[in-house]
Amino acid sequence: MAEAGIEPEFITMRYVDGKPVKAFDNDPVLPSGGAPKRQGWGYDAEASIDSIAFLGQLIDILGELNWEIKDVVAEGAYSQFELDFGYTNVVAMADRLTFLRVLLKEVAKQHGMFVTFMPKPTLGDWRSGAHINFSIQAADGSGRNLLGDSENGWSDAINHVLGGLLRHGGALTAITCPTVNSYKGLVPKVPGFEGGVYTWAPTHMTYGSNNRSAMLRLPQNRFCVENRATDMCMNAYLGLAMTTAAAVKGLDEKLEAGPSLDRDLYKMTAAQFDEMGIQRLPRTLGEAIEIFDEDELAKEVLGEVMHNSFSLYKHDEWERYSVYISDWEVEEYLRFF
Repeated sequence: MAEAGIEPEFITMRYVDGKPVKAFDNDPVLPSGGAPKRQGWGYDAEASIDSIAFLGQLIDILGELNWEIKDVVAEGAYSQFELDFGYTNVVAMADRLTFLRVLLKEVAKQHGMFVTFMPKPTLGDWRSGAHINFSIQAADGSGRNLLGDSENGWSDAINHVLGGLLRHGGALTAITCPTVNSYKGLVPKVPGFEGGVYTWAPTHMTYGSNNRSAMLRLPQNRFCVENRATDMCMNAYLGLAMTTAAAVKGLDEKLEAGPSLDRDLYKMTAAQFDEMGIQRLPRTLGEAIEIFDEDELAKEVLGEVMHNSFSLYKHDEWERYSVYISDWEVEEYLRFF
């Protein structure tokens, strides 16, 4: 049986004079007219207390649902939060994430706010992700985790599960990072980044022990594969179906994942990646959907009708974005050339 937990992140906002602003941001305007220099406020106690009316209501509801709520924290961006709850089978987890998205928006409305799952609303924001923590239990009903346990450590199966996920990593990312905006967050560093330069976002299709810069992370405190190239815009049913299929294919065909890469990927060069045969995650939705189109497993998992529909919809989204003239282009080129 395939099991999963998802780490949903989101940003709360409100409208002021018709413009969207962070819902929880009480920094005063400086005499100069600017804002104070700020650092990311991840796990900040004051930020959590300031938002307790909103978060407390969510905690009460999720408690009544018996979701085994574990963490409710202020994340790295201003007004960004993460809710962590118990894992379950992949279908039930997809149900939970789908319901949670509706719940978050409805509770936010009661507090004069709105919730956005857009991964990168502004340049300075930390990306909102939805990391998938995936494992497989034995079919004998024993509840034994095939990937490992605290007594024996990681099993041999983990290598094959990773191999399957990496073999189909590009197509999987097209599903779990399904918008143009998704790829604005899969970068190593960002200018004007709140809380520092490095993003903690994955950039390459590889895996490592507790390596947050890799697509797939082997956590220190649990025996699962954490896919970090995911966000809250995904269709959880498709994302978890593709995850399960890729993992099972890896087991069936004994695919090899290669050695663990326990280095800071942000500081490696393109030549080093080429030498090690490590592919970058898709840079854009356009690139991702082209990989998705050619992936035979994605065709099998989604079926012909769904695969074609997803492909057509995402190609249309990419084409519409590609012809849009952004403010950045006007500022960069209009008077320069």
